[in-house]
Amino acid sequence: MRDEMATTTTERDYSHRSTVQKLAVKPDERLEVVGDIGSALRKDLRGALGRGFIKSGDLDGAIVLVESLEEAVEQLTRLRPRLRDTGYIWLVTWKRGHEKYLDQMKLVPCGKALSLIDNKTCSIDDERSGIRFVVPRALRGKSED
Repeated sequence: MRDEMATTTTERDYSHRSTVQKLAVKPDERLEVVGDIGSALRKDLRGALGRGFIKSGDLDGAIVLVESLEEAVEQLTRLRPRLRDTGYIWLVTWKRGHEKYLDQMKLVPCGKALSLIDNKTCSIDDERSGIRFVVPRALRGKSED
């Protein structure tokens, strides 16, 4: 059984999935987008949402390009209070080789400091990749008294 699971895991192929599918963006979500995530992705996100992006109020999700640890902390701190318990924040970074490359593993402590955990990474395009932060299940519903 264990060998079957290992084989299944290693043979997963996500090449047929669009970036919007990899980011798990759903129709009618309240999504904020910040920075240069690519014009094609912005267009695809609007199409999937069936609406425009938001700038204020509660968030189902956010997709934000960050180019430094300071910027990551600033954006996470700004977005965290607005994030619904089941929401997500994708921090998008430039890939290795780009002059503004940022190691995504250095972002994990930034999220933890705000009670967020990283639970997924994905390639956005040839130049950018993303790391997703969410509210841990054990903390969901605790802030709504």
